[in-house]
Amino acid sequence: MTDTSQRRSSQVSRRQILQMGLAAATATLSGGAMPLAAHSDEAGERFSGGAGSVIKGVRTNARRICITVDDLWSEYYTLKICREFHRRNIHLTLFPIGHAVNNNLKRPTPGHENLYPRLRDMGHEFGCHLYTHRVIKEFSVEKLIEEEMEPALRVMRRALGANFRPVAIRPPYGHITDAVKELAWRYYTPLVLWGLDSQDAICTQQKDVHNCECPEQPDYMLYSYMRDSASPDLLCDKDRCARECVREIVNSYESYLRPGTIVIHHALKATLLAIPAIAELLADWNMKAIPLTELFTYSANSGGA
Repeated sequence: MTDTSQRRSSQVSRRQILQMGLAAATATLSGGAMPLAAHSDEAGERFSGGAGSVIKGVRTNARRICITVDDLWSEYYTLKICREFHRRNIHLTLFPIGHAVNNNLKRPTPGHENLYPRLRDMGHEFGCHLYTHRVIKEFSVEKLIEEEMEPALRVMRRALGANFRPVAIRPPYGHITDAVKELAWRYYTPLVLWGLDSQDAICTQQKDVHNCECPEQPDYMLYSYMRDSASPDLLCDKDRCARECVREIVNSYESYLRPGTIVIHHALKATLLAIPAIAELLADWNMKAIPLTELFTYSANSGGA
């Protein structure tokens, strides 16, 4: 984190964040400026009151946004994405699955050892995306704590130090239930979703045609991209699907980006290839992407340039 972000982050406490509620760190902007993510629950969408509130953005006139990256299953793309944003002086808020953190601790991909301290040293910060990425709609708060939150915190503290505390909780798939709200209350940690879905994951999963991927690519089996043997003229192009998704990602930014927006990405090739276009758009719009904790200070301090 830069000196500037450290100074601003020091101006707002965890208690202040939780006390903002929808009055300050609101989940919605007036006038329908930011649509709901397509796969997030409507439960908990609008309600008052502190630690149980769901934050999707902040009310501010400052031209500041936050880019978040979820899951981090792929160490390769996680490191590449974080490096490319860091090179452009953009610092992210990362929401890794605890299981991905554990994999890096036990069986890191060569060249990706100690991944999480390295990402922190670049100035990126961490929230908690729970441990397994299961559907948690029917989980009690006790099950959430025992099977998701505590295992995630244990591995993250092994990776980042015993004093690590996540800046926010983001439940998988954006599922908000009474148990999830109670979890956030018990851990005194804000619930943060997003106001702009970059569509990187949705696009990537839908691009299962056009001979998009090569078997040797690390995400080939994950998304089951198959080459069409009936079209030998269409040679394997490992970046084709991701390139097709870049335009959709940029369209999402152009359509819905506003001051105070929280954007969701995933550690995928499409996000990596979109970084130059995202950075160019932010520069053209005079927008600056900052970590979540710094974005909260703009809400707490009512804007700024």
